[in-house]
Amino acid sequence: MTVQQEHAAGESAAGHLKPNTIGIPGMVFMVVAAAAPLTAMASNLSLGLAFGVGGGMVGLLLLVGALLAIFTAGYVVLSRRVFNAGAYYAFIGFGLGKATGAGAAFVAAIAYNLAAGGMIAATGYFTDIAVSTYAGIHLPWYVYGAVALIVTAALGYIGVGIAKTVTTVISIAQFAIIIWLGIAIMIQRPGGFSMDVFSPDRMFDGNIALSLVFCILSFSGFEATAIYGEEAKAARRSIQVATYSALVLLVLVFMGSTWSIVAAFDDVQAVAAEDPGSLIFRTADIYLGSWAGGALSIIVAFSFLASGVAFHNMASRYMFALGRSRLLPSRFATVHRRYGTPYISGAVQIAISIIVLAPFVIAQSDPIINLFPAVSGITSLSLTALMIGCCISVVVASFKGLVNEGIWSSRLAPTLAGIGLTSICTIIIAHYQEVTGSDSLVVALMPLLPVIGAIYGAVIYRRGRGRDLEQHLTE
Repeated sequence: MTVQQEHAAGESAAGHLKPNTIGIPGMVFMVVAAAAPLTAMASNLSLGLAFGVGGGMVGLLLLVGALLAIFTAGYVVLSRRVFNAGAYYAFIGFGLGKATGAGAAFVAAIAYNLAAGGMIAATGYFTDIAVSTYAGIHLPWYVYGAVALIVTAALGYIGVGIAKTVTTVISIAQFAIIIWLGIAIMIQRPGGFSMDVFSPDRMFDGNIALSLVFCILSFSGFEATAIYGEEAKAARRSIQVATYSALVLLVLVFMGSTWSIVAAFDDVQAVAAEDPGSLIFRTADIYLGSWAGGALSIIVAFSFLASGVAFHNMASRYMFALGRSRLLPSRFATVHRRYGTPYISGAVQIAISIIVLAPFVIAQSDPIINLFPAVSGITSLSLTALMIGCCISVVVASFKGLVNEGIWSSRLAPTLAGIGLTSICTIIIAHYQEVTGSDSLVVALMPLLPVIGAIYGAVIYRRGRGRDLEQHLTE
């Protein structure tokens, strides 16, 4: 077969991802991989403990988890009717119109592309820690990051079948070490586990905006279940069960691991502030033995890689969906003849990650202190706005008669979740400079990227450049 024939064969499959390739366990672990508990402890949650509300992070995680549980009631209503590789944008378009959905698509694509780049940088950072610990070799983080990009591209090219296997193994390893460390702390320092972490005085004392950003980001893979709807077995049931299962699992893991770290020290905020990136390793050295920190750094590096793979897949599927609807060039919707993967979109995603990381490489910036807050702010705002859009969409769809579920799931729950998420979004915007920790004008203006993307998507759809989303939305 010639290259032209292979491309033609691929084009003939454009618009259709390979079905029945992922079940409920695989979907759950793809969510867990994106959230990556150990990566959260080594980055998001450690930064929140250091510069946010300290031990109050435990209570905030429970609060955000409860809010997301309410949100999920309406989210599942939409997932029963809409199947698309760009889940949030299809969900928003279902109730609020295709132009609004097209705008949301670009917001999501920007958010996931930035998140994918951030995870690759973190993979390089923590791989360097692991290698220097065991081999005494110290290389720049971007050298390992380049290797991570190659691995991510390969796994994305082959498909979710192998990706889910890799991420499942890594996720199980994360759970094992988190549980082991938690038990060790509980045995050696049982008095550290205080219910005080759930008191309002602890939860809202400090940089609440920064803490909320990192809590939201801890659940940033939440949409993955619906994104894989087209590739899922028994999609309706799989999405519902996988979404609730993943949420419960993540709440328990994040709360348990964060509470353990808080219990491990008299003043966790002061200890974390010394070096947030090494907090989890120092804790492991103290409670598991001097060998544990180095071993844990290896698992953390792999968990960041798994998270990078998950976000790569999510971002590439969004661009695939945009290409399928002609909001991006139709080549983005090309599916590989053998693997059934959106390999053109995947290649573009890798290129975007390189573009995102290049300025930080050139500036020799610390990826955890400098890159993560900048990426986290814009990603959390984007994802929160998309969830608000879903809440509004399901309520509007209910009043239009497009859904017939009960009043709780179609109206009350989305309204309550929308109010809560809007409050979080407002707090983040009002304290955005504190969130990023930067007074740079460039960083301050970064939230304009998704705004510009939303306007662009809506405008090009209204001008007739986008194809009718309903051709690919409903069963």
